[in-house]
Amino acid sequence: MYITEQDIRNAVFDTFKGRQSTRPVLDFKADLDDNVHRMYEAFRQGSYRQHLTYYKKTVVNNNKKVRHCDAPLLSALILQHLWLILLVPAYELVNPGVARNCLPQHGITAKRREFSVLKECKRLFYDLRHLQWLVDIDQRECYQHVSVKSYRRGMKFLRDKVLEATKMQKQMFPEEWQERNWWRWMTDFGEEVGFVKGRLPVGTPTSPYIHHIVMLSFDYWLVENFEWRVRYADNVFIAVHSRQEANAALWRVRQFWWYEQGIRAKRQTSRIVHIDEEGVDICGYGLYRFPDKTATDHNKGLTLIRKSTLERARKADNDKSWASYFGMMQHADTFRIMQQIEKDMKLTELTKKIRIDREMDAKNIPMQNVPALQTLTLYKYEIRQSKGEDNWIKCLIGTPELNKETGEPTGRTLAFEFHGNYQGIIRWIRELEKLFPDKEFLPIEDARIVNECGYIFEGSTNQLKYIEEGEE
Repeated sequence: MYITEQDIRNAVFDTFKGRQSTRPVLDFKADLDDNVHRMYEAFRQGSYRQHLTYYKKTVVNNNKKVRHCDAPLLSALILQHLWLILLVPAYELVNPGVARNCLPQHGITAKRREFSVLKECKRLFYDLRHLQWLVDIDQRECYQHVSVKSYRRGMKFLRDKVLEATKMQKQMFPEEWQERNWWRWMTDFGEEVGFVKGRLPVGTPTSPYIHHIVMLSFDYWLVENFEWRVRYADNVFIAVHSRQEANAALWRVRQFWWYEQGIRAKRQTSRIVHIDEEGVDICGYGLYRFPDKTATDHNKGLTLIRKSTLERARKADNDKSWASYFGMMQHADTFRIMQQIEKDMKLTELTKKIRIDREMDAKNIPMQNVPALQTLTLYKYEIRQSKGEDNWIKCLIGTPELNKETGEPTGRTLAFEFHGNYQGIIRWIRELEKLFPDKEFLPIEDARIVNECGYIFEGSTNQLKYIEEGEE
C-alpha cells in the first residue's frame, strides 16, 4: 500500500472544490469519516475499481462543436484526484516549462510570462526580432490518439527523469520515488482511473496530465532543439530564423509525433508564417509585428482579439459573459472598443453587466446574529494587522438554507461574511495555523459561534466551571 487514509481525505477535499452544494457531495459529507475509511479499506482489499463509474454527457461549445463525454461520478473523481496528488509533485519536478495548459497558475493570459501563452508570444513578436519565422502545428484528435501504450511509455520517461533529478539534487524527496515498484503501481493506477475502455476521456481532471506525460519526451526534445517554443495542449508554436529551418522544424515535429507517439498532425491547419509580413492567430488573439523596429522602440506591434469573439462580446446579455469578455479584451489593444461598448450601454445596464470580484464577497451578517445560526462552516478567512498586532478578521461562512414554510433543508448553502476585531476567534485560528501551516484545517464544519466573554468558536477555550477553595 502506497497510500494512507489521509491521502484519500486530501483527495476528497480537492474533489469537493466547486461542488460544495451538489447533492452527491452533501451525501458524502453527511458521513465523511466513514466514507473515507470505506474507500481506504477498498484500496487495502483491492476492490476500489468498483468505484470507477461514469455516465454519458453531451457538451456543445460556442462554435457548435458537439462532444460526447464520459463524465465520472463522485467516487471516480475522488480516485482521479488521489492519483493527481501522488503524481503532480513528481511531474512538476522535471517539467521543462514548455506546456502552458491545465497546470497551476498557467494559461493563455497567466500573470507570469513564463506561464502565459499570450505574454510569451508578445515577447516573440515585439522583442525577439531575430526570429522571423513561426511554425504553427496542431495535433489531430489528440485525446483519441493517446493510447495506453504511449501513456505507459511516457510514465517510464517521467520515472527516469525523476530518478535522475533526485540523484543530482541534494534536497529531500519522497522515498517512494526511488522505488520502481511504486512507479509500476502508479502507472497501473493511472491507467485504471485515467482511461475509459482504453480511451482518454474529455473533461476529466486526469486527462490533461496524462497528455502532458505522453508529451513530456517531446517537450524535452523541443527544449534541446529550438530557441523559442510553446505548447498549449495539442497546439505547438516554434520560432526560427529562416524559412528553411521552419520547413525542417515542421517535418521533424510531424515525424516525432507519428513515429515516437503514434499521433498525427493536422494537415489543413499546419502552417509556416513570416512574422514580419503577416499576423498570426494564437489561442484567440491576433498578433502582428511592425517591421523596421527594435526591441527598445515603442509601437512595436499589435495584439487584437478574434473577430468572432469580439462580436459575441458586443452581444453579451448576462452578468458573467460580459465580465469574461472584458477580461479577455484587456490583454489586447482594444481599449477604444471597450470604451465604445461601455458608451453604448445605459448606466443601469452597465451596472448589471460589469461587476468586480472581491475576495470572500458575500452578504454581511451582523456578529450578534451569528450565534443564532444552528450550524456553520468556515471556508475562508483573512486576518489583518496594525502595528504588528492582529486586530481584524474577515470570515466567509456558510449555513444550510431552510425552507421558510417547512423548516426542512433545501440542500443549498447560504453564504455570509462577518468581520471585525474578534480576538477570541483570531487567537484560536492562529493556534490552528501553527498546527496546520498550509491551512489544511479548512473548511471548519459543524461549528458554532457563541458570545462568552467575547465571540468565540464554541468549545475553543478552557473555561472555568467551579471556583476551587483558596482560589482568588
